[in-house]
Amino acid sequence: MTTKTSIALGIATLLLAGLAAATPLVPPMEPKWSQLPDMGQGTDQLSMHRSFGPVVADDFRSDGRPITGFHWWGSYFQDAGQSKTASRPVQFEISFHIDCPANAPGCNNGGPHTFSTPGNNPGYYSFVVNAEEDFFGTTNGGEDVYEYWVDLAGISGPGFLGGTWNEVAGQIYWVDFAWAAGQFGTAFSDDVWGWHQSSAQNLDFAVTTAPGGPANPHIGPWNKLDSDMAFEVLTTVPEPSVLALLGLGLAGLGAGRRRKTA
Repeated sequence: MTTKTSIALGIATLLLAGLAAATPLVPPMEPKWSQLPDMGQGTDQLSMHRSFGPVVADDFRSDGRPITGFHWWGSYFQDAGQSKTASRPVQFEISFHIDCPANAPGCNNGGPHTFSTPGNNPGYYSFVVNAEEDFFGTTNGGEDVYEYWVDLAGISGPGFLGGTWNEVAGQIYWVDFAWAAGQFGTAFSDDVWGWHQSSAQNLDFAVTTAPGGPANPHIGPWNKLDSDMAFEVLTTVPEPSVLALLGLGLAGLGAGRRRKTA
C-alpha cells in the first residue's frame, strides 16, 4: 500500500468514526418519517400528560437509521400564553412503544384489540422534555397551529432497544406527545392542548386512551381514531463539508488502488 493510499484510507476511516461519535448541540437533521399537518380540514385530538390522560399515539416504520429528534404539530383549546411571534420552551411527555399488532394477545393493556396499538409488554419508554414551540400557521378554519422540536442528544433510549435510539429496520413503532398539565398558569385538570391531524394516511390510524382506563394512560386500553397525526421522526445528517471531505478521502483511496493495479 502506498503512502498516499494509506493517508486517504486514514482520512476516510477517521471521518467515518467521527460521524458515528459526533453529538453536536444542534445537529443537522432530516425527516426519516414525515406526516405533515392538515392545514385545510385538520383538527386536534386532546393529548395531555396527567393521570388518566387522555394521550394520543401514532405509528411509523423504521428505516434503520437512529432517531435523533422529533418534530410535531398541535393547537391550544384555551389561552396558555402562546405567542405567534416568540419561541418558548414547553414541557411534553413523550412515550415510545413497540407495535402490538391487531388481535395479538399479551402485548398491551385491555387487549387484544381488533386494530394495532402501542405495546407495553415487554415495556414502553417515556420521558419529559422541554420542546421548542414556534407558531406554524392558521388553518382554513381559523385554528392556530404550533410546531414543536426536540433534540434527543443526551437522552438515553428505550431498554427494549438496548438503551439506544437505534430501531430495527422495517419494524413498526409508536410514539405519543402529551402536553404537561398545569403549565403557564393553567389548571392541572384543564384540557389545554391537542395533537394536530395529518393529511397523510400511513400504516394504521392513530389511537387514543379509552375513557375509564387506568391512571397511567400510556398503556391503554385504546380507542381507534379516524386519522393519522402530524409528526416527523428525525435523524442526523452529516454536514456538507464533512461529506465533501469524506468523498475526497474515498476518491484518493480509489486512485491509489488503481495505480497499484496498473
